[in-house]
Amino acid sequence: RRERASLSGMADPRLKQNEVILEGWVYDLDAFGSSHPGGAGALNIFGGSDATTHYYMLHPHQQLRTKALEPFKLRKAEEPTGQKAALGDSAFLLNTKAYQDLKQRVRKAIPYQFATWEWYAKAVAIMALSAYLEYDSVASGFALWKSALLGVLMAMVGLCIQHDANHGAVSQKGWVNRAWGFTQDWIGGSALLWKHHHVLMHHAETNVEGDDPDITGELIRFNKLTTWKGHHKWQAVYTWALLPLLPLSWHFKEVWDLAAMQHCDRKMSSMARQEALFALAFRIVFIVRFYAIPLYYHPTLHTAACLLTCLAVGGAYLGVNFVISHNFEGAKSVLDTADRSKHTKRDWAFEQVETSSTVGGRLLGFFHGGLNYQIEHHLFPRISHVHYHKLKPVVQQWCLDNGIKYTYYRNLPENIASCYKHLSLLGNAKQIG
Repeated sequence: RRERASLSGMADPRLKQNEVILEGWVYDLDAFGSSHPGGAGALNIFGGSDATTHYYMLHPHQQLRTKALEPFKLRKAEEPTGQKAALGDSAFLLNTKAYQDLKQRVRKAIPYQFATWEWYAKAVAIMALSAYLEYDSVASGFALWKSALLGVLMAMVGLCIQHDANHGAVSQKGWVNRAWGFTQDWIGGSALLWKHHHVLMHHAETNVEGDDPDITGELIRFNKLTTWKGHHKWQAVYTWALLPLLPLSWHFKEVWDLAAMQHCDRKMSSMARQEALFALAFRIVFIVRFYAIPLYYHPTLHTAACLLTCLAVGGAYLGVNFVISHNFEGAKSVLDTADRSKHTKRDWAFEQVETSSTVGGRLLGFFHGGLNYQIEHHLFPRISHVHYHKLKPVVQQWCLDNGIKYTYYRNLPENIASCYKHLSLLGNAKQIG
C-alpha cells in the first residue's frame, strides 16, 4: 500500500460544510452521522475538512472502512491548487507500516482502551469537591486557600476529565463522552471550541508553524519560522507570567468566538451551529455562577482577590502543563523552511514523538490527567489516560526499533528548565537552523 501525504484538517475550499475528505474521496458527513458508532455529534467539527489524519489517529483499525463508508461516497476530491498544491496544509505520511505495527503492539498491551473505575472515581471526586467549594464560598464566605484549591480542581477538570471525554476516550458510547465533555463548559471553557482547537487543529498538525495554533502567534516565538521581534528577547521570563491570565481570556473572548463561529483564526463548521448555541448558553450560566453571584453576595475587594486567585492558580496549572509539552531543548520543528515545496514528508507518528516530551510517571499522571505522558497521548489520544503508564514502555521500545528520539524528563523542574532554555534560544536568535 502506498503511503500518502496528508492534506490536513484545515478548512478546505473544495468542500461544502457537510462534506469531508478521507483518503482522497469526498463523503457526505451529515448523512454518515446517523451510522457513526460514536454519534453524529462527534463529527461536527470535521465538516468542510480533510480528516484523513484524524481518522487514523482516532481509530484503532489500520485501514479505511471503505465498505461502511461506500453509501456516503460522493466523488473523487479535486487536486488542491495554488500555494497548497505542493504539500497541502500538512507535512506527513499517514498510516505507515511503522504506525500500523505500533497499533498492533498497543492493542496487545491494552486490549481495553477506555476509562476504568479509577477514572470514574477520580472524576466524581473532583466534580463533587469543586462544586462544594463553590457553594461553601458563597454560603460561608471566601478564603484565599479555598479559592486556590478550587483553581487546582478546575484545572484537574480540564486535565483529567474533559480532556479524555472530548477525545472520545472515556467510553465507546458517544453520549457518555459528550456528557463528561461538557465539564469543560462547567469550568468556563467550551467543549466545542476545545475540540476545534485541540482535536481538529493541534493534534493533526503538532509543531507545524502556521497550522498548529499552540505555536502560531507573535506574542511568543515558539517556532524558528515565526518572525522574530524585539520583545521575544524577554519571552523566557514573561511567558510564565502570562499563563495565570489564560482563564480570563477564555471566559470572555470565547463568547465572541462562539457567536461568530470562528476560533483560532479559522471558521468553524456550520454543522456545529447548534452546539455553539448551547455553548453560549452554558457560558452565560458560568459567568453568572462564577462571577456575578459571588460578587453580588460578597461585594468586596477580598472576594475579587479570591476569584482572581482561583483563576491564576488554575491558569498556571493548565498553562505550565501544556507549554512544556512541545517546547523543550531539541523539540522538532516539522517544517525547516517556509517554502513547503522543499519539505520532505515523514511519518506522522515519528513527528508526534519528536515534537513531544514525556515527564515523570504514574503519580504525576494522576494529577495531570496523564498529560505528562504527552508522547503517548499524541500517538493515541483516544486511549484513556489511566492506561498511559502501560503504554509508555511499548512506545519506547517501538522508538528504539525505529531509531526515533524519545524525550523523557524525570521530573517537572527538569522539563520546565528545558522549556526555559528553549524559549531563551528562540527569543535571542533571529534565525535558527
